[in-house]
Amino acid sequence: MRKLFVISFFIFAIDRILKIYFQGNEFFIFKYSLNPGAAFGLLRGWNNFLILFSIAVILFILYYRNNKKLETGMAFLLGGTLSNLIDRIFFQGVIDYIHLDFLNNVFNIADVANIIGAGILIYHFWKE
Repeated sequence: MRKLFVISFFIFAIDRILKIYFQGNEFFIFKYSLNPGAAFGLLRGWNNFLILFSIAVILFILYYRNNKKLETGMAFLLGGTLSNLIDRIFFQGVIDYIHLDFLNNVFNIADVANIIGAGILIYHFWKE
């Protein structure tokens, strides 16, 4: 369970620091964007649903927090979900700041953590 919270806190802290730093600033390949939807521009305008979904994900993780097999995936998911949830509540969207030339969308570390965490969990459930 300690691993769950250490990884989650690390992801959460890095994402929060970068969001605060890049809010209102543009630097190199970093581009400030307020995303009213989910990762990569999906579900635009569904902020209230995404807040409720995020809370459900967090409750799921807390319920299964002692499951060692799921710990790493849940840690990534918890850190990313918490950070984006704070944005949704206070800014009515998620602060994104990473832009890659070959992608049309802007994203953040929390989005990456959520995708990695979900991928780990899907792999685990598929394997069993």
